[in-house]
Amino acid sequence: MSEPMRISPKYNVEHWKALDFSKEDVWQKAIDIFEDRIRGRFLNIIDAIESREHAGFAVLALDCLLIETLQQFREGKSETPSRKSEEYFIRFLTETSFKQFFDSRIARMFYYQIRCGILHQAEVKESSLVLIQKETPLVSKTDDRKGLVINRKLFHKQLVNEFEKYLSLLRDSSNSELRHKFKKKMDYICRITIGD
Repeated sequence: MSEPMRISPKYNVEHWKALDFSKEDVWQKAIDIFEDRIRGRFLNIIDAIESREHAGFAVLALDCLLIETLQQFREGKSETPSRKSEEYFIRFLTETSFKQFFDSRIARMFYYQIRCGILHQAEVKESSLVLIQKETPLVSKTDDRKGLVINRKLFHKQLVNEFEKYLSLLRDSSNSELRHKFKKKMDYICRITIGD
């Protein structure tokens, strides 16, 4: 008999299936499982590599994967619908705490030049740059105005802050709609439900 599918470093699918969501302490356990999943599969990996020279693209690639999955949780979707990746990504950057840095135009530039560039061609597009200097803001336009300059350390820090804010909202029992969408996505991951 094979081992149950692992959904995080500490938990497997059977842990999730055993949860009785009629109890508040179980909701907190479910959120612990989710936190272990995101930290174990994304954030701890980034912590291990981010101080290495030339880690910028790898860090941003993982950050972009994390943005898309967090938006799926926020939407309660099993996956990003076909041809909706840009929409999901822009929505995340303009509706979360990132909105202080991104309007829809800058978010679209980030999606195409940074996210798509790194994930599809292993490079940033146009005149965009990825930097880590302290004086570099989280996002700014290049001198020719055709690209973006991303401070990947500040970008990642902001993403961690947004993740922690999402956890805090999930831990508040008054956020029932947010919790419903979160559970729907986790149920899909655990193969309890199929699709949307």
